[in-house]
Amino acid sequence: MTQFIHVNPDRCIGCRTCEIACGQAHSDSDFRPRLQVMKLHSSTQPVMCHQCENAPCVAVCPVRALVQDERCVQLNESLCIGCKNCVMACPFGVIDIALTPEKNIQIVKCDLCQQHQSGPECVRVCPTAALEKNDSHSVKQQATLRRRSAALQSVYFSLK
Repeated sequence: MTQFIHVNPDRCIGCRTCEIACGQAHSDSDFRPRLQVMKLHSSTQPVMCHQCENAPCVAVCPVRALVQDERCVQLNESLCIGCKNCVMACPFGVIDIALTPEKNIQIVKCDLCQQHQSGPECVRVCPTAALEKNDSHSVKQQATLRRRSAALQSVYFSLK
């Protein structure tokens, strides 16, 4: 059951608190957030890894440095050779490349803050609750509820 972060752009105020929290949660020596707040016309929202169920980045990694476990797409930095195949394969453009202080290439992508028991820091600190951690099961449940609601409304209005 894949997990991911759902963004409600109507609630996002573009404060970048999520971006800062992400960078701090993952900072060893450098500040590298795994998400980026984007301004789109009249709204803003953070953009991060979608944790695709059939992730193209995982499929193209020649050394299996990216793997998909039951929760999300994880990176094993010690296996990464810096080929950048994952960057090119990502349909959302959310995998980034950075150089470490030792001049090694490092992949930067959302890992849902697996190292934190409290979950993703971006979700925890969002002042407007624009972010929430979800999984594929809850999305399917929500879709079922919406379809039932729409069907009931359709029946109700047809009886009027």
